[in-house]
Amino acid sequence: MGRVGVVGPAQSVCKRTLDLLGAVLVLVFFLPIGLLMLAAIRCSRTGPLFIREQTVGLNGAIFGRWRMHRPVDGETVFDRAIWQAGLSDLPSAINVIDGDMSLIGPRPLSPARYVGLSQGLPDYARRLEARPGMIWPRAGEGEPSWSAELDYVARWSMFEDLKVAGLYAVQGMFREEQGVD
Repeated sequence: MGRVGVVGPAQSVCKRTLDLLGAVLVLVFFLPIGLLMLAAIRCSRTGPLFIREQTVGLNGAIFGRWRMHRPVDGETVFDRAIWQAGLSDLPSAINVIDGDMSLIGPRPLSPARYVGLSQGLPDYARRLEARPGMIWPRAGEGEPSWSAELDYVARWSMFEDLKVAGLYAVQGMFREEQGVD
């Protein structure tokens, strides 16, 4: 049950403003290294650099989420470096600017994955009350957790966003493999 009279993550002007500023800063900060990596990938393989994955967003709306393309065959050392560094989702900052995503929110899921998870989990549709995030709430051990996502939506505040971002930064330093969906 939602809290009466409380602004949720999808309606917060402050969150949207920070999302916009944060997404622009992410793109500007990673632009130099990103251009070098894209040039290195382009020189080492053919094929697309970016893809748009169908993703379930706010209130169940489907949108195309920008990501780096990770080839099944012919992956280069540069592709692996981007994936292991967790940089494959940086293009999703464009979706944040467009308003389809947030910097922090529930995991972005494909429509098929969402349907599969929602069938056996009570109240899973509540996660649609927030935009999917580039960074998402995790369980105590740093693993993605549907209960952590539902908790995030139910208890959202700017402090909760800062907490999720801080935990992500700390846990990210100690994870063996990045880029795992």
